[in-house]
Amino acid sequence: MNHPATSPRADVGASATSSDLVAAARRLFAARGFDGASVRAITSEANANLGAVTYHFGSKAALYEAVLEATLVPFAERVEAAAATPGTALDRIVEVVKAYFEHLGEHQDMPRLLLQEIAAGKHPPRVVVDNISRVKGTLERLCAEGVDDGTVRQGHPTLTALSIVSQPVYLSLIAPLIRTIGGIDFADPETRARTVEHVTDFVRRGLEPRREATA
Repeated sequence: MNHPATSPRADVGASATSSDLVAAARRLFAARGFDGASVRAITSEANANLGAVTYHFGSKAALYEAVLEATLVPFAERVEAAAATPGTALDRIVEVVKAYFEHLGEHQDMPRLLLQEIAAGKHPPRVVVDNISRVKGTLERLCAEGVDDGTVRQGHPTLTALSIVSQPVYLSLIAPLIRTIGGIDFADPETRARTVEHVTDFVRRGLEPRREATA
């Protein structure tokens, strides 16, 4: 027996529901972690029926991976685009730091989303490992290029890569605390611009080769 073809309107509706589920799940996973965000809460947040997660994704775990993929793939692509801009390796590293700040400013839940499971002592899903490794590899290659072109000092490639991005990640993660105890509000465009300028200058000066003092 032949089943009737799905209408374009039905396809659009299914796509919209799937997107709504991903958006709702992202908010709840970031706030509560995987275990704390129930399917009932996710479907309620998305204004979808209780069976929608199973229908569209197969399982809550598959929805979680879809959320992580939708979060991390554009981020990795943005970092790679920044790394491919003109200039010395050090110039491009600075552009990567700016890309971090831009992306985390547009997606403020991203650090919490990624750290929820790690903080709980769980091994991160494969999609996290693959895309963070992709970003790490991009930075390690930039650092190696910088050593070769003389703009970056010698150092452990992985530790250097982690040090480069630690500030935008950390500052974005504790932004509410910084606002409370330091009076620094990253939501203010001028304050955020000053912060990016400060951090990129800090990174540039930290990576530049040490100059021998002259007698």
